[in-house]
Amino acid sequence: MNPFLRKKQDRSQPNRRDFLLQSTAASLGVTSIVNTIAQMKLIGAAAAQSGPSDYKALVCVFLNGGCDTNNLLVPMGGTARTQYESGRGVPTYAGGLGGIAIPLADINAAGTAVSPDNTDFEHAAGYTGGAGMAVHPGCAHLKTMFDAQDLAFVCNVGTLTQPNVTRSNFSTLPASQKPPQLFSHSDQQGQWQSSIPDKPFTTGWGGRVADILDAVYNVDPDALSMSVSINGINNFQKGLSQQPFVLNSTNGVVSLSGYGPSNVGYANAVLDTTKKPFTSSYDPFVTPGKTGTNYKTSSTGWRLAAAEQMMAMSHASLFDQGYENVSKNARVTEGLVLDALAVTDTGNGTTALDTIFNNAFAGSGLTPANEDFARQMKMAARLIIGNSVIGNGRQLFFVQLGGWDTHTSQIPVLNNEARTDQGYYRLVRLLSCSLKAFADSIQTVNGLWDDTLAFTASDFTRTLTPNKTDATGGSDHGWGGHMMVMGGAVKGKKIYGTFPNLTTNGGIDVSGNRGRWIPTTSVDQYAAVIAKWFGVESGQLAAVFPNLGRFTDPFSAAAKLDFIDFTA
Repeated sequence: MNPFLRKKQDRSQPNRRDFLLQSTAASLGVTSIVNTIAQMKLIGAAAAQSGPSDYKALVCVFLNGGCDTNNLLVPMGGTARTQYESGRGVPTYAGGLGGIAIPLADINAAGTAVSPDNTDFEHAAGYTGGAGMAVHPGCAHLKTMFDAQDLAFVCNVGTLTQPNVTRSNFSTLPASQKPPQLFSHSDQQGQWQSSIPDKPFTTGWGGRVADILDAVYNVDPDALSMSVSINGINNFQKGLSQQPFVLNSTNGVVSLSGYGPSNVGYANAVLDTTKKPFTSSYDPFVTPGKTGTNYKTSSTGWRLAAAEQMMAMSHASLFDQGYENVSKNARVTEGLVLDALAVTDTGNGTTALDTIFNNAFAGSGLTPANEDFARQMKMAARLIIGNSVIGNGRQLFFVQLGGWDTHTSQIPVLNNEARTDQGYYRLVRLLSCSLKAFADSIQTVNGLWDDTLAFTASDFTRTLTPNKTDATGGSDHGWGGHMMVMGGAVKGKKIYGTFPNLTTNGGIDVSGNRGRWIPTTSVDQYAAVIAKWFGVESGQLAAVFPNLGRFTDPFSAAAKLDFIDFTA
């Protein structure tokens, strides 16, 4: 059973934590005052929220460890290609080892060259149009989705506390005007997921979105939480009142053990596994053998009845009651998740999406059933498709693919040939195949793709210049990187934002000569466009992104972030 509550904490009865949070004494400290003000803003924004109870699903795909997006989206020719090759290293494997660049010939041979509509794409200085851009050779599916206008790139996004950070003023800016611990994994993950790098972490921007939208779109108090994580606890989904419901990537939820087979967790204890506990048709205080019971007259049935009687009891102690509420809520939520998964469950451990995932992975050398990230994406797809039986108006998912901390052997080489089954190549292939399988799954339900949006985020990109020039080389911690957005409302086959000038030791290389790009789009701007699509109204964006006003309006032409069709 999941240890987290199905929706949010029951505030109908006070407890010690509530008292401390709400009392005057708790607001004496500066941090508490700031948090109280933030909470008041969110409450006010939620009260002002109005809108239809339509359905939308938002999926945060976090690339943990710092994905080297310099090798994900690559210039094909002109000055930008020259800059890329100069900064990245010797782009050849056939004639010997060297660098970690993608060979231009390999890109052409793999058919991954893309010719985007450059209306919203600002070229690097001196870049010659027509040569186009390319994706990594392992990302054929990304090209397919790009060409189908289902996917777009947003260039050079990163954490910022203010605009107009330049190479010349970076070293003289006070610390308060720069994201702290810029090249630290944990700090940058937290800042990406909070969008407020100049304040101690309290909530994630996904959690704040859920705080505002939950009361409007998820009105059923017994509904599944708006925020669902399929990869453990994360900062992104932490809200003031809303917390993520955590699932696993294989079964979704884990039933109480000892009451039945793994595929039907309570079949040995109850007469009808489809009935929900703690309802009139499944009252734990109607003992086995009596009319109206759902428990079998067996030792297993008696044990489950006793356990659920304890969950349903009222306690004089607030702490005892709170403890029991957690167990009871988890037991109820388990049924909600299984109802949603049943929509795509075809029995005997198979699902209706298995063939779709297998097709997307065909020829990749990877088996989706053995890859946790693929299972995460499949679980998200199943819950989105199965939402029809849950009835949530909004669902916010978190999935994560790790392994991007490629300081060494970013592109392993064997017998002078780049390995495509290891290192970075394997990661981008897994990412590409999983995203394609997810998209194909959602598109099996008419209209659902228009209601789904997935976006990538990562700690940071990595240095353009590798730390070695042989096969043991990798790339180190960078700053601004390229993100992807995909979904039916995405204005795909375009590249948004500003592609960086790839000059190392100059241009927007923050310092030194490694190629660490100063972001030209802030996390706030990128996330605000996504949050508005999800249902946050324009007047509420400042409550979710308090630093947004410091930057160019993300909905203006100058920001080059028009990647969503809000009329779709």
